[in-house]
Parts: sequence; C-alpha cells; structure tokens
Amino acid sequence: MGLLKLAEKYSDTLLEAACKKALSYTSSPSYKSIKNILVTSSKKLKSEADHTESTHKAHGITRGADYYRR
Repeated sequence: MGLLKLAEKYSDTLLEAACKKALSYTSSPSYKSIKNILVTSSKKLKSEADHTESTHKAHGITRGADYYRR
C-alpha cells in the first residue's frame, strides 16, 4: 500500500527506476530505502533544472537584428 502512495507523488517511471536501483543493492528492499532514493533523486533533478534555467537566462542575443538580415 505504501508504494502505491508514492506513485501518487512521483511519476511511474521515477518510481520504477528507484525500485530497480533498490533491487540492485539488496534482494529485499524496504519502503524507506525506495523513498530515500526517490527523495534524493528528485532533489538532484530540481537542482540540475534550477542550474540549467539560471545559465540559460544569463545569455541573451549578443548580435543585433542587422547581423541576421542577409
């Protein structure tokens, strides 16, 4: 029942990946280990997304419109 609740909060593919990762560590993973994998991976994804957005916004168009008219 607990894993089904995690499926409501996290995507199915992320939950499946966390279960596969937990199974690579042990043959009988616990709910807590799967939840910890999900929490740490979602934090990592958020920080990577924030980093990507911040660097993307820092760059603007450096050439004027005349450069692109040929």
